[in-house]
Amino acid sequence: MSNKFTRSRLQEIIIAAAGMEIRKAQELAGRIIEAMAAALAAGEAIELRGFGSLEVKECKAYKARNPQTGEPVAVPQRRRVLFRPGRELKAALRGTPGNASD
Repeated sequence: MSNKFTRSRLQEIIIAAAGMEIRKAQELAGRIIEAMAAALAAGEAIELRGFGSLEVKECKAYKARNPQTGEPVAVPQRRRVLFRPGRELKAALRGTPGNASD
């Protein structure tokens, strides 16, 4: 088994849990991912209790230096996605029960 959780693995889980047809599971997984991407693009935060939250952070433009030449380089403003794990995910990564405090 791969070390990555992919769209096809999500589809397999949907099929196993809900007993859906392959095409319907593919469509559902695609719609979930599209909805999440659209929400982030619109600047909305996504909160999945027990797992974590995703939010868009605005990074200001700044000046940096090219390490090879020492020339100043302008880095433009950009948007990044920030993930914060939830309490249950943190506990699972530590191998402790879900209600453990941080």
